[in-house]
Amino acid sequence: NGVDDDGNGFVDDVHGFDFHDGDGNPDDEDGHGTHCAGTIAGMGDNGLGVIGVASRHAKVEIMALRFLGPSGGATSDAVMALDYAVMMGAKLSSNSWGFAGTSE
Repeated sequence: NGVDDDGNGFVDDVHGFDFHDGDGNPDDEDGHGTHCAGTIAGMGDNGLGVIGVASRHAKVEIMALRFLGPSGGATSDAVMALDYAVMMGAKLSSNSWGFAGTSE
């Protein structure tokens, strides 16, 4: 809705925040984050699909935070994403930080 409804300094962060693009849409462009979230929180013992790490009795909540784009991202955006997670009460962080370049 374009408003910081919860007064935390981030507009439209209903499901998390995109620190790469600076908006409330943390959807990943290649589906990797969605796959990882399903691996963590996919309900088990229900006879459907793939089982996640969490049991069906666990109260798992996923907070999507994005700081990388198709061409990489900034370390400062990664730090802001982790600071945001702490501010919002995250107890655990699962991170996929990719790098397609070379290292010497």
